[in-house]
Formats: sequence, structure tokens, C-alpha cells
Amino acid sequence: MTIDFFLWCAVINYTLLIIWFILHLTLHGLFTGLGQRFFNMSPDRYDSMTCKGMLFFKLAIWLFNLAPYIALRITS
Repeated sequence: MTIDFFLWCAVINYTLLIIWFILHLTLHGLFTGLGQRFFNMSPDRYDSMTCKGMLFFKLAIWLFNLAPYIALRITS
């Protein structure tokens, strides 16, 4: 049961990451404009922050979901 929990957490989090990536690709102009209007952020800075955010989220998925899943799968 615990093993399934970590697997489903990873699936849900990867789904959120893919949705984030698709929104970034399809609505890039809108989000860049909002970043410029509300946060005085250049498009290059927005892209950099988005890529760093996706990377951090992906590493967190590996650290908190997939690593425990693999460890529990090995030990069971």
C-alpha cells in the first residue's frame, strides 16, 4: 500500500509537470506579458525562471516520490 502511494504521487506530479510545460509552450506570450506587466520581468528572465522552476520540481519528484518508491520496491 505504501509503495503504491509513492507511485501515484509520482504519476500525479509528473502530470502536473507536463501540464505546466504545455501551458508554457502554448501560452508563452500571455505569461510573458503578465510577467512584464505585474513584475517588470523581461521575457528572458521569465524563461529562465520557468525552466529553473520546472527543473526544481522534477528533481523534487525524483527525491520525494521516485527514490522512496524504488527503495521500497527493492527492499520488499
